[in-house]
Amino acid sequence: MFSYFVLNKPPGCITGRGDPEGRSTVYDHVPAHFPPLPHVGRLDYNTEGLLLFTDDGRLARALLDPEQHDGPAIEKVYQVKLRPRLHPDDPRIEALERPLELSEGPSRPARARWVMDRARSSWIEIVLTEGRHRQVRRLCEREDLQIVKLRRVSLGPLDLGDLRLRWCRPLTPGEQRACYAAALPGVEAPALAPIDDSPAARTAR
Repeated sequence: MFSYFVLNKPPGCITGRGDPEGRSTVYDHVPAHFPPLPHVGRLDYNTEGLLLFTDDGRLARALLDPEQHDGPAIEKVYQVKLRPRLHPDDPRIEALERPLELSEGPSRPARARWVMDRARSSWIEIVLTEGRHRQVRRLCEREDLQIVKLRRVSLGPLDLGDLRLRWCRPLTPGEQRACYAAALPGVEAPALAPIDDSPAARTAR
């Protein structure tokens, strides 16, 4: 049996068990009544949003590496608040889709679209199918765009939804099955070890 939960990671903490510099980590935001599960992938120090935790190593590897399975690549969707303000047909938005030329080889093409304007900034959406280090930030830096806020809103079939910043919630059985269908098609999802997130469990420790 395996357990699964997601955190709406806040900015200003590292994705790791500890930090030699004494900075806050994502585990500072995991409730005491949740199991201390490994995190799946990483979000940068100042990036917020959906982060999955599970002891199901097979699923974790398949979600992170599309070459681990025969299904479609797992999409990671990011919302990015940028300056300066961009018109919907600004050529820099389309340019964000071009691969990065990196020493370890070019990145896979991204997808980008304009979402909305604010007074002095714009929100865009960027969709990746891999997890290169600081990939979204590198794409925006290349196009001379300043990131004001960066959040991941989905990982494959998992959506952040209305989960509040710094809060965790267990995955539902349906979400676990959807992750297997996306990342390991044809493989039956294992038994799910439930996480008690009831009001009584929250106040027991």
